[in-house]
Amino acid sequence: MTAGSPSIAPAGRLRRVEWGRHWRRLNAESRWGVVILAVILVLSVSVPLLSPNDPYGFVDQPLQPPSAAFLFGTDHLGRDLLVRVFAAARLDIALAILGVSVPIVIGTFIGTLAGTTRNRIAETVWDGLVNALTAFPEIILVLGIVAMVGADIRGLLIAIWISRWAQYARIARAKSLALRDAEFVQAAQVLGYSQLRILVRHIMPNVFSEALAYALSDFIFIIVIIGGLSFLGLGVTPPTPEWGAMLAEGRLYLRTEPWLILFPGFFLSLTAIGVALLARGLERISKGEDE
Repeated sequence: MTAGSPSIAPAGRLRRVEWGRHWRRLNAESRWGVVILAVILVLSVSVPLLSPNDPYGFVDQPLQPPSAAFLFGTDHLGRDLLVRVFAAARLDIALAILGVSVPIVIGTFIGTLAGTTRNRIAETVWDGLVNALTAFPEIILVLGIVAMVGADIRGLLIAIWISRWAQYARIARAKSLALRDAEFVQAAQVLGYSQLRILVRHIMPNVFSEALAYALSDFIFIIVIIGGLSFLGLGVTPPTPEWGAMLAEGRLYLRTEPWLILFPGFFLSLTAIGVALLARGLERISKGEDE
């Protein structure tokens, strides 16, 4: 490097600077949400990986209270509750991510397409379909789909996808209605871009950011739905470790062995709180309520 030439920072240092800048932009609520979710994610990976006990294995000591040997105690079949709680965290979070990802993509695309079309027949059909889906009690719709498709993980995800896409489609349509006559869209039309390119490259990125903000709050709802249906025996079924299924198993021992529902219920609630804090914090930032 010659004298007077500008120094070039290493790539790793630049990435740390970028992460630090993003972190400083977050408010207190967002930071707490990130910390809570990060801790749960790390534990959900590390505890089942490092523990000598298997989530499905038996230690021949059923209904042992929390102790140095078993920090969360054991369940009625003699399985290590610590390992099962964090294996369940990994499954529930993965299912919630899948439950949000498909509806947000499908709903945003369909809603943007509906918002940019000027065909009256298409708009009438759209209004009837989405209003019917959103007006119908969602939990009843999910239960009905699960009953038809099957009471397992596949049926649970299909039910969530079918029942949730319309919410994102309504958000996308409302936003795209405001954007379809925007100057940058008109400029793209003048340049001769196809309607599909305008839709995908110019309108959808602006719509998707608003749908993503809604997805954070929807994440909480989906975790609760997954846990509730598994509690009723219509979602994840034993012996697969899942918070709702573990609560259903532990409710029979509530008076004598409360730890069976205390730990899965606590981490289910803590995950929901973490997501809620992150969503509320980001919403306040987007509205300019924080400095």
